[in-house]
Amino acid sequence: MRDYIIFINMQKKIGYKILILGGGRWGQITFNNLSSLNSISELSMISRTLNINNSIINNKNIKIKKNLNIKEVKKYDLIVICKNNVSKFKFFKKIKHLKSLVIVEKPLIIKSNLKKFLLTFKKGNFFISLPWFFEKKLKKIFYNLIFVKKIDRISFLWYDRISKKYGLKKNFDKDTYYVEDIFSHIFSLLYEKIYKNNNINFSSFDIEKKIENLKFNFNGIKINLKCSNKTHQKFKNIVFFKKEKKFSEIEISDKYFLIKDNIKKKRKKIVNKSDNLIKQYKYLLNQKNLNEFKNTCYQQILCQSHLSKLCKKFQQ
Repeated sequence: MRDYIIFINMQKKIGYKILILGGGRWGQITFNNLSSLNSISELSMISRTLNINNSIINNKNIKIKKNLNIKEVKKYDLIVICKNNVSKFKFFKKIKHLKSLVIVEKPLIIKSNLKKFLLTFKKGNFFISLPWFFEKKLKKIFYNLIFVKKIDRISFLWYDRISKKYGLKKNFDKDTYYVEDIFSHIFSLLYEKIYKNNNINFSSFDIEKKIENLKFNFNGIKINLKCSNKTHQKFKNIVFFKKEKKFSEIEISDKYFLIKDNIKKKRKKIVNKSDNLIKQYKYLLNQKNLNEFKNTCYQQILCQSHLSKLCKKFQQ
């Protein structure tokens, strides 16, 4: 099957050149977000389908051609890999020698040769997409609940379903457990203040009635992640407990993070959820102080590999 190149010239002489590998739902969402940045002169996407959202197709500067020589890829300042877990590594091997910044959409599950991959990852300009890492307001509230309010248990409830949001069917990677995908968000919240000094200890993983259930702890706090992409439910909440009573709650809608105070019975918007992806790409393109984010990505891969081992035991 031939690849199509969806190409937009931003009609600017100076700016960043960005390539997205993968024209599926998330590739198109990334395309739309990046096309809003003023600092980009050229934006391209390699896709195996022309089933593209109208907001892209209707762009007056769009061009479509077939096939892209891998040698042409080196001209891009940033390459975003939006493929399933198996395909990510195929592309990664082809472009790992380039000087371009490369960001891989989560989850990135290393099935073998972890040490060899980490060595390559550490030497190159490679990153994992962790947009929640850039949600400063959300993390400030999160840490206040943990360190000031002294909550002792957190429950992440994450239910999704196949949908046609953004005009495309929402497919899930069959090669991984759903919990491996969702954990990346949780890690983004935990790492900065907690994981640096405290290891995340995974306790158990099981599946009951299509619901995946992961238990782990850190810093004396019990964490439970219940998630599923196989039910008819759709809601995402983070619930905080203190002395076994519900203390506070963060609701995650398609557009916003909302916090609910269960004592004062108040609910308010924290931040626009869609902004975090833009913040991440602005940060990368600025190319200043990337070491902290680089180290976070490195630790995330390590932590993710421990989780994958736990999931593999359940499979056996």
